[in-house]
Amino acid sequence: MLTEEWVRGLLPRERVEAFFEAFYFGEEPAYDLELGVGEVQLERKRIRLELRLKARPGQCLACNLTWGLPPVLSRHPALDLAGIVQKVQERLNGYQVKGWELGATEEVGPDLHLIPFWIYLK
Repeated sequence: MLTEEWVRGLLPRERVEAFFEAFYFGEEPAYDLELGVGEVQLERKRIRLELRLKARPGQCLACNLTWGLPPVLSRHPALDLAGIVQKVQERLNGYQVKGWELGATEEVGPDLHLIPFWIYLK
């Protein structure tokens, strides 16, 4: 249902670049941003997608850079996370979305931080 390739396509590169342009005012960010599948738990009525922040070559993902991002990402019109939630619901035959939220930044390693993108189902 929710394959990695399909989910990745929900946040195309041009929208990420539009976010970077608006948020960083044309400066080069220290990371790349992509959307991926964390886990699908239909029996628990939740889906975890992940916003993956990957350090660019020669850059550092300092936690002070990424910890404040969830509220910004959740509201930014260039990323349109609410629109992504709508597309996920359309893909889930018979399931309705109850709500969604971004969790706190998780440091997987020095070159990868994850922001959980929780989608809750009825």
